[in-house]
Amino acid sequence: MTPPVRVALALVRAASAFLSALVQRSPEAASGQVPDASSAILSLELRSPGVENRCPVCQARFRSARICSHCGADLEPMMLLAAKAWQFRQSARQALNAGDVERALELALEAQGIQSTESGEALRLLSAWLKTVSAS
Repeated sequence: MTPPVRVALALVRAASAFLSALVQRSPEAASGQVPDASSAILSLELRSPGVENRCPVCQARFRSARICSHCGADLEPMMLLAAKAWQFRQSARQALNAGDVERALELALEAQGIQSTESGEALRLLSAWLKTVSAS
């Protein structure tokens, strides 16, 4: 591996460790409660910067409920898509940690196709850059 790729992978590992530490410091973890995986993913993903937190039907602000408080629309499909995109991004981060840049790019593209976020775009760009750097 070339030095720029090593540096980029080290930065990705550091960012992943930092984000993992933040997740472990959640109020649920501090109180000893273990939330189920889907609710933890949804609460993280739907509060993330760059994620549109509005009902797709009436544009009311999302209040972390499965039913829109304004129009009564079922928001569960949207929540499931957000969770799936988050899982793809997590897998992309793990692929980067393992040095599999090609797989990381595929996963980041899949996540962005499901739900486009700022962090997902940053992950996609980083993966694409690492792929270009490692190819040359």
